[in-house]
Amino acid sequence: MYNDTARTHQVNTYPRRSGAGDSKKRTTAQDRLRLLQLFICLILFLAVFLGKGIFPGKLLEIRDDLLAMITSNTDFRAAFSVVGETDSEESILSRLEDFCVAVFGAEDGGASNSVQSKPELASFLSKESSFPIRTADEQAITDHLLAQNAWKLPISSNQSTTEETVPPEAESTDLTEELEAVPAAGTLILKSDYDGDPLPEHYTMDQLSLGTLETMTPVLGYINSEYGYRDHPINGTYQFHGGVDISGQTGDPIQAFASGTVEYVGKDDSYGLYLQLDHGNGVKSFYAHCSEVCVTKGQSVTIGDTIAKIGSTGMSTGPHLHLELKFNKMHLNPIYYIEYMTDQ
Repeated sequence: MYNDTARTHQVNTYPRRSGAGDSKKRTTAQDRLRLLQLFICLILFLAVFLGKGIFPGKLLEIRDDLLAMITSNTDFRAAFSVVGETDSEESILSRLEDFCVAVFGAEDGGASNSVQSKPELASFLSKESSFPIRTADEQAITDHLLAQNAWKLPISSNQSTTEETVPPEAESTDLTEELEAVPAAGTLILKSDYDGDPLPEHYTMDQLSLGTLETMTPVLGYINSEYGYRDHPINGTYQFHGGVDISGQTGDPIQAFASGTVEYVGKDDSYGLYLQLDHGNGVKSFYAHCSEVCVTKGQSVTIGDTIAKIGSTGMSTGPHLHLELKFNKMHLNPIYYIEYMTDQ
């Protein structure tokens, strides 16, 4: 009788123990909660770790806000209790945004130095709750986070950025003004004081603009023969020399004066092996007396590419490059557009 009474009293006094199914359900929910908390920590860790190398400017921008969050009187126990109020996985995930607002949100009625009450991080975590963290490996998680561009916490209104941002309109205006400052191709840059014999048709002593074309010196050497009238070194006739002769050694590379297309390649008794490049906008360059041509008709070339090699083919007294420049069939004096060696 005593034992029966005692047992009866025990049963009536203490709450009924949960069954095996309830215990398993609680254990599963707790495991899910731990996994979720680990996922949140992983996200925050990756944000800081990757941000140091990829987004240092953004980390500097949110530094003051993060310090304010860490040093504020935030009740993290209460915040996590919001997430842990239910054992349902769906409910836990739905409370992620409330958790972030509880930790990062402002409660001072919109003070000017506060963080916004619903930071973008809260929405990001809520959206990321659908990511298959259980089946994804570390690389997949990292790639997924890098693809989101989500770490843009709001900047407090009293915070000044370390860099002065230039509006796209201002950059476009500066670029337009810079381009307009370059004279259009064919514009007269320098009027020559030439007073010699009348020039042949389509030849000028003036310097004309090549526009925005990027150029370089095809061969750096001494000028053996200048642009203008001269006695021909072989037949002795007095005639106009339509280019400059630049000294060099047989086989030395000849580089493209500018980017363009090979207009033609040829050979004759006067110029030997030669070629011409079309650089667009009316500008062309001609190379003669080559020992070898390294390009073909129609080929695209980039400024500085080796297009031929110095030689002494045709009517020539020694290895050199005969270089001509033209604008809309008008022959120009190459001396204005290249560098060359002198004895000084």
